[in-house]
Amino acid sequence: MENISTHMRISAVAVSDDEVNSRKFATSSLVTSWNKERDVSTLIRRAADVASALGATGAPSQSLGNEVQAAIQKKSSAFLYEERPLDVGICAGMAMVSLLDQQPTTSGWTNKDVYATALWLALSYQPVLEDARRERLRQEVLGVAEKWAVASAEKARQRVEVRDAQELKITIGDGNVINHNFKVAIGETVDALRRNAALDREELDFLWWVQSGASRVLGQQISSLDETTGVIVAALEAATVLRRLPSDVHREIVLKTLVVNPKIDIRELLATLGEHKQALGAPFIGGYATTNPSVFPVLAALAEDNLQDGGALTKRTLAEWGSRTLLEASLISMSKHGLRNL
Repeated sequence: MENISTHMRISAVAVSDDEVNSRKFATSSLVTSWNKERDVSTLIRRAADVASALGATGAPSQSLGNEVQAAIQKKSSAFLYEERPLDVGICAGMAMVSLLDQQPTTSGWTNKDVYATALWLALSYQPVLEDARRERLRQEVLGVAEKWAVASAEKARQRVEVRDAQELKITIGDGNVINHNFKVAIGETVDALRRNAALDREELDFLWWVQSGASRVLGQQISSLDETTGVIVAALEAATVLRRLPSDVHREIVLKTLVVNPKIDIRELLATLGEHKQALGAPFIGGYATTNPSVFPVLAALAEDNLQDGGALTKRTLAEWGSRTLLEASLISMSKHGLRNL
């Protein structure tokens, strides 16, 4: 939040105290509102809108522009986002920084996990901006989002202590009404057991997948595919087994067969997949990937040949394409179940 006065120089050389204070108020208002959101599709769309406002020309979507405008107008009634569109990215970006600039907990798949992962995917695909001031803001948001997502992947897999159940108390009141503390007495114990069991199940499922070495989508061993196709297939299928964001260990296993690691752009990637592209992209048609291609550029390209102009010409290592595909597919897989506490 304290960087708003610095980032305000993106849109104007001279900035008044009132302008800075109104943007700080708007940012706080957005944080409060955005932290209440629980609908996964809305979380992903909002992250995509924020990333779009931070990249390219900085022109915000109408929905994000109106939302930020309403927040700013509470302290600066004359503000119109069409006249100062870059202010939308500044307020929205700093709101995300305020939301994510903290330590994740073990509570599970939260709205902040979705925000962070979607922002990381969208911003990391964008090309670097020539405007140094705007690029500093974009990198600040990208760094916070990546830090949260990486830390959450590790933190969420920590087993929790299974405490003894509390003393069960049962009383009989007037009219023979029975009162008890059953849920309170065993609630924490049961939740801990369920959480640890879910993590154990993930490890076992992932181990079986690694041992089999088979692609269920293509119906053949992954090792029989060329290196590029094998990495992408492994990334897509590993994601279906995970119950949390992928950690470094999962990425390393997906990339374990990588030897050459060439630098290619997404068009070359799709060309290499050849006849397998349709089968690999089919599960993502009409879902989160195709409605939010800036967050899921690889999956959108697989599903509908939707190539995002911003990063389509950038050559990336095959390791980066594999890691990105794993993260995109994991976000899709987890989002299907909505937010959860385990």
